[in-house]
Amino acid sequence: MIHYSCDRCRRSLQMDEEIRYSVSIEIQVALDSTEYEMGEDRDHLNELHEILERLDDSEKEEISRFAYQRRRFDLCSSCHREYVNNPLAMEAAAKLGFSQN
Repeated sequence: MIHYSCDRCRRSLQMDEEIRYSVSIEIQVALDSTEYEMGEDRDHLNELHEILERLDDSEKEEISRFAYQRRRFDLCSSCHREYVNNPLAMEAAAKLGFSQN
């Protein structure tokens, strides 16, 4: 039997008693194309290829890890409601009230 727990509150989820929600998050580098349209005509694909050729495998792996990520989380009903209402947890951060010193 597969065991699930809420990735937010760590509570065990009983599959026969409650709904399990799955949240998928995709994170990728966003490039503003207007920055690159202003310059001279360049072969950006070729430039990228040349840069990647100069990197060793560990550097390529690190770049790809930060350029694109896909994550999946399981949530219980209560945490799902909180996530839907405030997905970036911005309200919680604002309530902390850090001083300006």
